[in-house]
Amino acid sequence: MPDPGMIPLAVREQTAYVDSGPVVVDSVKVVFTISGWARVSSPLGEVLLESGSILTIPAGIECRGFPDGHARTVTFYFHPEYLVDQMRWLSATHPLVHNLHRALKCEPQLQQLQLAASAMRDLAPTLGRLARLGNSDGGDFALLSMATSVFHAVGHLNGIPSDFSEVSMATGVTPRREVTLAIALMRADLGRPWRIDVLAREVALSGSQLARLFRAQVGISPAAYLRQLRTDQMAELLATTRLGVGEIASAVGWSDPAVASRAFKQRYGVAPRAYARFKHNESHELYSIPARLP
Repeated sequence: MPDPGMIPLAVREQTAYVDSGPVVVDSVKVVFTISGWARVSSPLGEVLLESGSILTIPAGIECRGFPDGHARTVTFYFHPEYLVDQMRWLSATHPLVHNLHRALKCEPQLQQLQLAASAMRDLAPTLGRLARLGNSDGGDFALLSMATSVFHAVGHLNGIPSDFSEVSMATGVTPRREVTLAIALMRADLGRPWRIDVLAREVALSGSQLARLFRAQVGISPAAYLRQLRTDQMAELLATTRLGVGEIASAVGWSDPAVASRAFKQRYGVAPRAYARFKHNESHELYSIPARLP
């Protein structure tokens, strides 16, 4: 993998299940937390990442990550000289720009912005495409164009409140270890026909205990959370592949495409095929916009 500090912009996706060692890079990092929880520590303190967190880390700052269950992130690595040049084009009122200015001034604090979990869910397909472009050759223009779209989206989505089922996801408090582990297990094997007793046994609880913890700390039942995981993964596949609805439904654990379509429409407000058309058209349009950050 090329050193992100040697190129203007690199994007990497990672799902972490274990603690990282000390990490130092010569890039300004912007970390988008798509799902899960993690603590990130630096010499000046510690922050909690959860779905919707956007963390800005100045170049040269040593950090360590401690995921709780799992933490799925997409990270932008900006070369500082490139970012200095681009800052001339960034609106001073943009919610992320203030943090980037502080990072460029070499202020050592970790700066955090919090979107609603539902807002990060909407960003996830674009972030996933960016990560794939960041690992391919010849995609520099598309990478910069799509990074522009992410900045615009962050400015628009900042401050949008979570819906009821995601209230506990934006409280700054990590659910109990048994809950985060159960979520990580379901996410890692969406196709498994999970039952509450099987899942509870995996985390050393009774089924009634696990169900009670989920409702208290996540706001919904384990079964409802599994439906959300499957529909969100379905949305990403619809946005980033040309697979049919039936193939994608099967890939994320549904045996009946009709059931999958109903669950998808309930969560996203549109049918899967309409969502796929919109996202692919959106992706095509992104390649034609100027490669300047807003």
